Amino acid sequence: MRQQWVFFQPCGCPFGVLEAVRFPERGAGRALTRSEAWREFYETAAERNTAMDRGVTSELMDHDVYVRDVYPQMLSSAACPHKTAA
Repeated sequence: MRQQWVFFQPCGCPFGVLEAVRFPERGAGRALTRSEAWREFYETAAERNTAMDRGVTSELMDHDVYVRDVYPQMLSSAACPHKTAA
């Protein structure tokens, strides 16, 4: 089953996605844990900590749910509609 880790801004807007299942050369694939996904998505511990402190969250979801519910949101707006005008 294909799954993705989706990363969300504190307001709920999705901004990043990562394939959850890795297929090693031998054996069946397994889904990345939340910690593994964060380590792969953010290069450094400082970046991860900053994102977590800002309220970034992640959710593991099936690919069909991602395509139906999240992907259109990622395509539809270049800017977060929740940001207040300066």
